[in-house]
Amino acid sequence: MRIEEIRKINEANPFKPYTVRVSDGDGLPVPHPDFLFIPPVGGTVIVVDLQGCVTLVDANHITKLEFSAARAAKQSR
Repeated sequence: MRIEEIRKINEANPFKPYTVRVSDGDGLPVPHPDFLFIPPVGGTVIVVDLQGCVTLVDANHITKLEFSAARAAKQSR
């Protein structure tokens, strides 16, 4: 996935929480924009979880950004 696409979604207003899906099947929740950092150069994305654990992900291994279906259904009412 392209860094520019990830940056655009993370900076969206209003922000919608999402999960970063990676090539090994793991999901990294991003409940707030402050939990994901994209350095100004390079192809690495940094995700921090609610316990403060840091995961560095090569953007080439991000398969998709997944938004909660329940949240989308609630918004369509």
